[in-house]
Amino acid sequence: MINVAKISVRGQVAVPKAIREKLSIKEGDTILFEEREGEVYIRKVKNFFDLEGTLPPLRLSMEEIRNKAMEEMAKEAL
Repeated sequence: MINVAKISVRGQVAVPKAIREKLSIKEGDTILFEEREGEVYIRKVKNFFDLEGTLPPLRLSMEEIRNKAMEEMAKEAL
């Protein structure tokens, strides 16, 4: 599948509809751009609320919870 999009003056790009549908991307979602060996890949990233239940039931501060969530998202990005 080949899709083309233009970059705006502000460096923005609209993700083609076919790609948004395939990746279930909707307004407000976060996507990851990953460069590997001269090519760029995109994928949908889980948000903080998608990680509910993946963290152990510890008494953590909001900052500690946020850091743990970021670690989990980074693992998925690899």
